[in-house]
Amino acid sequence: MTTFGVAGHADGVTVGSSSDASSSTGSSSSSSSTGSSSSSSSTGNSSSSSKPSTSGSTSKPSNPSSSTNNNSTSNSSTTTQAPSTSVSTTAPSASTSTVAPSNYSQDNAYYQTSTAAQIPNSSADSTPSIYAGPVLKTIEAAKSIDKIDTSSTEAFIKSIADRVRILAGKNNLYASIILAQAILESGSGQSNMSQQYFNIFNITGAYLGKSISFKTEEFSGNNPYYIEQSFRVYSNYDQALDDYINLMIKGTTWNSEIYAGAWKSHAKTYQEAAQALQGIFATDPAYAQKLIEIIQEYKLDAYDNVDSTTQVVDSKIPESPLVASKLDNSAYPEYNGVEYPGAESYAFGNCTQYVYNRIIQLGGLVGTHMGNGGEWGINAQAQGYFTTTVPTEGYAVSFPPGVAGSSSEYGHVAFVEKVYSDNSILVSEMNVKGNNIVSERHISAGVAALATYIQPK
Repeated sequence: MTTFGVAGHADGVTVGSSSDASSSTGSSSSSSSTGSSSSSSSTGNSSSSSKPSTSGSTSKPSNPSSSTNNNSTSNSSTTTQAPSTSVSTTAPSASTSTVAPSNYSQDNAYYQTSTAAQIPNSSADSTPSIYAGPVLKTIEAAKSIDKIDTSSTEAFIKSIADRVRILAGKNNLYASIILAQAILESGSGQSNMSQQYFNIFNITGAYLGKSISFKTEEFSGNNPYYIEQSFRVYSNYDQALDDYINLMIKGTTWNSEIYAGAWKSHAKTYQEAAQALQGIFATDPAYAQKLIEIIQEYKLDAYDNVDSTTQVVDSKIPESPLVASKLDNSAYPEYNGVEYPGAESYAFGNCTQYVYNRIIQLGGLVGTHMGNGGEWGINAQAQGYFTTTVPTEGYAVSFPPGVAGSSSEYGHVAFVEKVYSDNSILVSEMNVKGNNIVSERHISAGVAALATYIQPK
């Protein structure tokens, strides 16, 4: 089994089909106090609940109360999410060399391999949408969600809607459903769970080993009861949104399509999608109706007009300085296998060391302390690099933990060799097929939308 994603120590989680995933997780030691987060006793695994949370808020949350938004429908057991399966098996119109460069001097063999035997498509990506509403041909890129406006429900919607619309549409989901859930679960961002821990969807379990314990109201039929549950702690709102999208399209280890009824490929309308989540995402017997009423009150279905064919554009993104190194055939030179000064800051044969060396090889610069693969986006911003959520050629791409089949603890980083018209990307990467092995992979537009892109200097 192959692992990848770490900066300076051994990788932790397998990549491939759901059968590769560990069925057990490191236990989460949750504090009974809501004022602090607690880490898992085993940080090598990320745990997720089989049933993310519900809320006790009303269907019209224009004056939300934080006291009613920390509920969850999950049972107390946790499980590692199924690895990502939303990656295409072939890269369109792209070829790669299978010959190792003659100047490669490491003990481990170097391979520039094709994507033929890699992670299969998920149904979320591969099944055509049956949504019959209007679809935009192009849309302006949305910034990541750094902060939210909780002054009113309308302000809350405005602060997250553009980003939600793109991520939802590119991943075959209804943006209206996601927005309604965020409103309902977080009390329009005013809940303690949202403001302190960025968990706007009340998803249970742990994220990167971090969780917080709350007592929540659940339902058995129409009868409420209360249990103590652990909820995920995030570093920012965009991280919470990415994790939610990833959960919806990947499902759980025991059922990768547990939320498939809410996909645009299965539900013709947001009403059908809401009904599909009843009793699955939440135990509240009125959950679906609450979502529908919120969507209708705030006209959230207006955000359902993006799908896999919509092109995301941003004229303000600067070109990568590495473009100058491209060959006459518009491809970048093959990886030369050289370890450049500073590469020792990253674990040998891992994705992080590869991207560092690849950027240096092509004439760029990137820091020696960017962290684990999934941390490159956040750390790059802190270190003054230009970052974007729009796939961009010649940039490094950082995938959050669990996205694109990456480690649920470390995430992954790769190099963007090419961007296609549908916003899918061709990446080169290391340690997906084995330590110190370089390969290429076509990443679907939906998965690509969940990543952060970093311009080399």
